[in-house]
Amino acid sequence: MKILLTGDKGYLGGEFIKRYGKVYDILGYDLKDGLDILDYNTLSRKMKGCEQVVHLAAIPKPTPGKTFDEYFENNVKGTHNVAKAALENKLKRVIYASSTTIYGIEMGIPFQIPINEGQKFVSQYIPAAKLSCRDIDLSYHVSKVMAEQVIAWYGLNKKIQTVALRFGPIGKVFLGTSVSNNNATQAIKLALDYPGEFWYEAFSIVDEVPHIDISKAKKILSYKPEKPEYTKEQKKSGLDDRTV
Repeated sequence: MKILLTGDKGYLGGEFIKRYGKVYDILGYDLKDGLDILDYNTLSRKMKGCEQVVHLAAIPKPTPGKTFDEYFENNVKGTHNVAKAALENKLKRVIYASSTTIYGIEMGIPFQIPINEGQKFVSQYIPAAKLSCRDIDLSYHVSKVMAEQVIAWYGLNKKIQTVALRFGPIGKVFLGTSVSNNNATQAIKLALDYPGEFWYEAFSIVDEVPHIDISKAKKILSYKPEKPEYTKEQKKSGLDDRTV
């Protein structure tokens, strides 16, 4: 299978290539190579002949100095460009790297537990007075919510198959939430290889953690998470450190 992998020079993209680079014919697309997802014409041209696209390119976390405009352009408009180009080139499926930030898993946001894919977004249940997060935390969260809604529009309208993989913090434990490199890359492969149709499906992709239900990913994708061991340095914060 020939796939386009946006963000192939990033952390998760590099891990996926290490593990499955010989399984798929992977065409990379990364800003480090001068390939910008905001350049629609180049993006669309690079997609020609591909069967699926795995979209990992984004501002991947709350980053000091980044503005809401930058999050919107890269994470929302960039995702729209990917979906639009995939439709134009008649690809089978878009696999989008979403995040557990969708559920509000950020410092200063009182996210609700237990969590499943039907969890409300922060804007649907939290008044401004209860937020104590930074602008960049909310900017990142909102950008990932909006980007996933773009993906949902294309899938629910049956324009193109779409999958949102809501990854936990990769390779570390943050607010008690985590997903190992192997578990994250396994989920991408399962989404690529799924033989049925996905007219927008979202999956929580995390390790076995007590506050997030991953039964949907197990049932539909046959996701089988390993039990990773994290070093003291990788354990950034626990669930008890969240705002409530």
